[in-house]
Amino acid sequence: MTLNPHNWVSAHADYLYSFAITRLNDEEQAKDLVQETFLAALQKVNNFEGKSSERTWLTAILKNKIIDVYRKKIIGTAAG
Repeated sequence: MTLNPHNWVSAHADYLYSFAITRLNDEEQAKDLVQETFLAALQKVNNFEGKSSERTWLTAILKNKIIDVYRKKIIGTAAG
């Protein structure tokens, strides 16, 4: 399977936003993370092995970004 970055926004943005908003409950942060997901995916496009669908791969990147948000909150709370 080959990736088609030109179609990512039209094919996956709404799904990824819905995924993020249900986990973050912050519209702006959800939008930012979706954009960051697309950027990270573009930077890692050569790492895509085709073992999953494009959407599954993008969702995995987004999941990691959401986890990072929670880690920063935990670290910020512990430090504060």
